[in-house]
Amino acid sequence: MTSPKASVKLEAPVTKLLSGVLIVILLAGCQASPRPVPGSFEEAEPAVDFQLPEGRKYVIDPGASDLRILIGSAGTLARFGHDHVAGGAVVDGQVVIAEPFGDSGLEMTIRVADLELDRPEWLEAEGMDTSLTAEEIARTRDNMLSAEALDAETFPEIRLQSVAVSGPRWQPDIKVRITLRGETRQTVVPIALEISDDGLVATGRMVVNQSDFGLEPFSAMGGALAVADELVLRFRIVARKR
Repeated sequence: MTSPKASVKLEAPVTKLLSGVLIVILLAGCQASPRPVPGSFEEAEPAVDFQLPEGRKYVIDPGASDLRILIGSAGTLARFGHDHVAGGAVVDGQVVIAEPFGDSGLEMTIRVADLELDRPEWLEAEGMDTSLTAEEIARTRDNMLSAEALDAETFPEIRLQSVAVSGPRWQPDIKVRITLRGETRQTVVPIALEISDDGLVATGRMVVNQSDFGLEPFSAMGGALAVADELVLRFRIVARKR
């Protein structure tokens, strides 16, 4: 006959194992759907009736804000190409800080036709070649705004609208819907945020693939020299209290 003490020794590991399995099952059942990873894009429908929430309203100051779009070279002959920086005072819109903070929202536009290209101080700051002539820069800018690329005439604005806000006030994650050249996608953008009674400053960085929006990067010589699919955006958004 097995003693009670021996029985306990045999059953304890089994009991612990069963308890562990139950905990895993319970956690799996309660787990929320995975949060989107910053930089990954999902298909989304344009918001027809988008409205900002109630709260403290801030209007974006285009002159104080800044946007930099880093455009690299790709292909086997990329070393013979030139990297570029587009940007300027092209951002308009509003930000609303609500209570609770997670109800906050924003709506922004980027004026495509007003994008500047390759200011010497931008290129120098990014460690890029500053020897491009004015004619070369103008020709590249025309290509960037052409019907084959951003098509500024047909789509004069890039529109951004918040979908959700999470995280602390000083470093929230903004799930944002982006409409570019008629295509809408959404992604999560982490930002650093400073809020005061008079205004706010939001800074951040995001990566966008042109192909995510149906754009085919410019290429030549059978793709040996091309514009990189990946674009890096740096931004500093300054907004004043309405």
